[in-house]
Amino acid sequence: MSGAPALMQPADSILWRIERDAVLRSTITAVTLLDRAPDWARLRRRMDEAVDMIPRLRQVVAEPAWPVGSPHWAPAEEFDLDYHLRQLSLPDEPGLGAVLDFAAREAMKGFDHTRPLWEFTLVRGLSGGQAALVEKFHHAVTDGLGGMQLALQVLDASRDAADLVAAVRGAELHAPADGRTLRRATAAARAAAALEADLVRTVVRAGTMPVRSTRELLDAARWAARLLAPTGAPLSPLMLRRSTRLRFAAFDTDLDRLRQAAHRAGGSLNDAFVAAVVAGLRRYHEAQGARVSRLRMTLPVSIRRPGDPLEQNRFTPVRFVVPVLASDDSPALAVQAISAIIRSWREGPALGLSDGLAHLLNALPTEAVSRVFGALLKNVDFVATNVPGLPVPYYLAGAKLVGQYAFAPPSGAALNVALVSHLDRVCVGVNMDPAAVTDTPLMARSLEEGFAEVLDGPTARRSAAHRRPGSPPQAEGAGS
Repeated sequence: MSGAPALMQPADSILWRIERDAVLRSTITAVTLLDRAPDWARLRRRMDEAVDMIPRLRQVVAEPAWPVGSPHWAPAEEFDLDYHLRQLSLPDEPGLGAVLDFAAREAMKGFDHTRPLWEFTLVRGLSGGQAALVEKFHHAVTDGLGGMQLALQVLDASRDAADLVAAVRGAELHAPADGRTLRRATAAARAAAALEADLVRTVVRAGTMPVRSTRELLDAARWAARLLAPTGAPLSPLMLRRSTRLRFAAFDTDLDRLRQAAHRAGGSLNDAFVAAVVAGLRRYHEAQGARVSRLRMTLPVSIRRPGDPLEQNRFTPVRFVVPVLASDDSPALAVQAISAIIRSWREGPALGLSDGLAHLLNALPTEAVSRVFGALLKNVDFVATNVPGLPVPYYLAGAKLVGQYAFAPPSGAALNVALVSHLDRVCVGVNMDPAAVTDTPLMARSLEEGFAEVLDGPTARRSAAHRRPGSPPQAEGAGS
């Protein structure tokens, strides 16, 4: 069953409509490294089952008659699983680097809008007998956390498992014939109307409680303005240009040691992750003879709650400026500074405003939506994306997952660095615009050294040049 027509939620609609500007293209790509090639017939059967469980995988985008308002998800007139699930072999038993080159080329291609917005390619014949699954889907389908949860629909708990791990959970995603999906959209619209009514009531109540209510309203307005404020030029003196081209890189580091570094500084894993990215960017600038003291970043903050549909974006992209400390400063200072900035956003009202703002922005014509978000995003220096991964081993049609790398879209920034935790490791995927990052190998090495700096201290100078992208962490003491 492909599900009843459903109104696209405002956040999803914005991610779809901003692509009027190709620099803002919202394609998410992931590379899952496998210890061997999965059984093709079994994988195909798994995907066929998943498509039946998740209506979005059989749906296409139906545009509204006028260039305003949300599109709809509608059943595809025809669905061909063999178009969406493919396999190939690269020549000469390549390593992960060749797979990343292939994945980047796939990410640069647009989707066929007459088909559902996802494509998976199994790459066979990697060195050591390994294989990789290159997964590509449009951000309008779901966010990173939702994508990870959707992946569970095709994974097994053991190499020889016969049943889907998440069959029961998958049944909850199945849209019944009575149009539950459409009712969800209607309920969301009513919630938006209720939000507007609440704002009106707040203003009216201000007459009887002027100090408290007025302050709350002004505070919310200030945070909304911060969310929607256009940016000036990039703060980086190097990463200035933007294009539709992409380059991928990947590396691993130790999850427990990153957590320990965060704990020592009194921050979270995410704080240490962002500090490591900033340290890497400082190294990149220093290596090219440039100095930078501040950088502007976007941080997608999840607002997903239990019961939220997996096939829906539930995050708020917040933008702020982070300090770039000197190379001889303690990494703990960087973690603490970043922690304070992120905490101010999490504790403020901004995250609660995101749904209402999405409704308001989605009422604009498509061209206007694209221009607004171009002004918001194109002068951002970098994006940092943190996606909780799999804490226990999983298998795909008999093949064990040995690494998962996400390549979230730069969306107008110079690069997007995505962290996915996998067992005891951190898998880092780097999606770079080569018009902005003119030396992509140097950027990859610099970022890896930035992680080593946060793990080992400011004197860490270990070079990443001798490690292939995606290789496991080195022995204790290497740290990245």
